[in-house]
Amino acid sequence: MMANTTGAVFRITALWAFSECALGGVMHALKIPFTGIIVGGFSVLSIGMLAHVSGRSAAAILRATLLVVLVKAVVSPHSPPTAYLAVGFQGLAGALILSRVRPFALAAYLFGFLAILESALQKILVLLLFFGKSLFEAFDLFAGGILDDFGIHNEVSWSVVAAGCYIALYAAWGLVLGYWITRLPGQLERRAAEYALLNLSGETVQAPVQGKKKNRWLMPLLVLVFIVSVFLFAGGKASGAQKAWYAVLRTAAALLAWFFLLQPVVAWFIHRWAASRSASEKGAVQQILASMPEWQASVGPIYRHVAAKHRGWRRIRAFVIGMFVLAVYDIRETDGQQL
Repeated sequence: MMANTTGAVFRITALWAFSECALGGVMHALKIPFTGIIVGGFSVLSIGMLAHVSGRSAAAILRATLLVVLVKAVVSPHSPPTAYLAVGFQGLAGALILSRVRPFALAAYLFGFLAILESALQKILVLLLFFGKSLFEAFDLFAGGILDDFGIHNEVSWSVVAAGCYIALYAAWGLVLGYWITRLPGQLERRAAEYALLNLSGETVQAPVQGKKKNRWLMPLLVLVFIVSVFLFAGGKASGAQKAWYAVLRTAAALLAWFFLLQPVVAWFIHRWAASRSASEKGAVQQILASMPEWQASVGPIYRHVAAKHRGWRRIRAFVIGMFVLAVYDIRETDGQQL
């Protein structure tokens, strides 16, 4: 029942691109819990399955990563640069680790751990970049104040504890994904016949769509005026409350500068690069884009099928398995699609 390797690689790449560009919105529409963690895990599992069906080919994983980035630039042009960084890191780590580290189980655990850990560390580093130590110090004061009200006094840095718990949660999820990568091929084989009987031509679940932005130049201009005003008229020899307000305004200016000035510039360079590479990968990108409606239409029937049989984590696991069954096995007539 297994399709040819080229067809399977195409479908897994298309599913990965769909998960990056649209699956989060569709899952929100269906009210599926843990959307962010599942979408991040989808990427890791997609790379693991690419390694499985391609014979642990680093070239196949790297090309799939490139195609996902190109499709993401087309479908989600407003994605932040950090999103592209996460996809690029996952693809590069997967290509290096899954193709070289032996045995495969060790490679899967190591890849899952590092890929998800990077996502957690990236979020914390972004907070440090924009807020500095002041955010964490404020969190320590807030937590310490609450504990003092209950008569509990200690010198623990609760911001460090919170960050450590956050990182540990993601690291543990990465190890779970590594374990799942080693078991997923067998799970797909056992479930292939079950999902082959589904009617996958159900209605399409629409993801939230953002409207077109008007006056794109107005907001950057206002942000620039605000930033100049902050640094020209605030600070100086201020003390006490004035210094606190200046710190708040300076942080706000840094955030606004990133979101409305620096991030659009970085995104512009990413899109320029993507446009230059799209010329050589035009056919593959168009095939993946053409497959998006089919993937979107498949989400609803699969989720309803598993929701009728499972609850909680088992429902989510069965949903993920169902999507990958479509990607790995030739259930829908997609043999003609090739990368």
